[in-house]
Amino acid sequence: MKRPWLTTSLLAVIAGMSAIGIHHAASVALDRGISRFRASLPVGATLSYSAARPAILARGALLTDVILQNGNMTFRAHTLRLGHPIPTPDGGLTLSHMDMVDPSLQTPTAVIRAHSVTLNHLVTPPPPAGKSGLESLDLGHLNLERGYIDHLSVQNLSQVLQPNSMHFNSLTSDSIQIDGYGPGRTTTIAIQNGLAIASRTTLQPDGTPRAMSVQMSLKNFQLRQPELATRIAYEQAGNEAAAYALPPLESMKLSGTQIISADRTFSMDTLIGTGTRKSGKDTTVFEGEGFHTHSSSGKVPVHIDGHSSTLKYTQERIAQTGELHVQGVLNIPNFTEAHFGMNLLGPSDQQLKVGTVKNPHDAIQLAQVTLTLHGDRLVQSLPSLNAGHPLDGAAQDQARTVLAQGMEMGLSPYPALAALPDYFANPNDRTLSITLTPKPPLTLTALAAIASSPTAAMTLMSPDNLKVTVQ
Repeated sequence: MKRPWLTTSLLAVIAGMSAIGIHHAASVALDRGISRFRASLPVGATLSYSAARPAILARGALLTDVILQNGNMTFRAHTLRLGHPIPTPDGGLTLSHMDMVDPSLQTPTAVIRAHSVTLNHLVTPPPPAGKSGLESLDLGHLNLERGYIDHLSVQNLSQVLQPNSMHFNSLTSDSIQIDGYGPGRTTTIAIQNGLAIASRTTLQPDGTPRAMSVQMSLKNFQLRQPELATRIAYEQAGNEAAAYALPPLESMKLSGTQIISADRTFSMDTLIGTGTRKSGKDTTVFEGEGFHTHSSSGKVPVHIDGHSSTLKYTQERIAQTGELHVQGVLNIPNFTEAHFGMNLLGPSDQQLKVGTVKNPHDAIQLAQVTLTLHGDRLVQSLPSLNAGHPLDGAAQDQARTVLAQGMEMGLSPYPALAALPDYFANPNDRTLSITLTPKPPLTLTALAAIASSPTAAMTLMSPDNLKVTVQ
């Protein structure tokens, strides 16, 4: 009867001695691994921690109060757990998991923090030669099965260099989850409760700067994108032609979007996107619903049914010819219905492949753009919108007549626009159609330059380029 107890005791002693031996061996291996890691750091880079112990079951390590400093970049984490690290033959690293608590990354231009970060089945490529800091992160060739970031915050420390330019200040999110990221893979991204704050400094007529802040938020964002890592790799390498030819998004859903400025608020209930690549054609469709506007100075002077408002945007690209066709429809019940269309000439896949086009966006040309507008209430409400408060019937009619007379005088040198004053004076359930056909087609770069110059924009208002009709 005593033998089972003796056997059990001997097994316990053997197991204890084995555990001590395994832990000792693991500790020695950990010390050697940290020493090799320190030796591989760039000149001047340092690694420090308050404690390090092996994670035997995970065949990894747990480090506490980690500080890694490389030049002007500092990484910190309260705890850093690495699971089964294995170097790859090309100098990269494979990890079964990486868990961080209270990680932060600080550079001269940004501070990035999170409550925790979990990365599963991570494969990092070797750092590009001659690069350091954030530039050494080769995001285009990284593989990640799943990543989760809890309460991310990003603060931009860089200064605004030019007036009239938008400056990103900060970004926060309750959670971000990434699945299936890597070259040749379709990646899924989910973001909960994101908030971004940006600012813009403009110069007033007397030269005094005026700061304006914009806050953008969302409740939920989901994206499924083929070849996302490949797209990032091409963009990091400056190969915009190859990135342009990649497949469109597979699906997207955005809800609870809001944009708040000093004097007004715009919000959108939902935006859903889908994309396909089929028979040499890339098709992308976005459908939005529920558009709401509010003014801090009071109510919008006209009633708009925001809940039932809809927007549909469709874009098609033909791979063989490079043609782009865009259609958009905005419908606000009992207010207006607007149709927008655009035909563009772009580089074909063959031109992108042989390298005759370096920057596809510089090669895109506008062939035709059309706009149709229907809805008396929109035109009738313009005086109230301009005044910022509701006008009674007589005052509104008088203001609209004055507007039409002013348009008639101002547009008299341009016969192609002769129908506009009549439409704004008497919409009468009619439809306004505007068609611009530049001859020859204009590149988007040239079009932007023309749009910034009122004098140059007038060259597009000839009857050969512009047609305005009312029916």
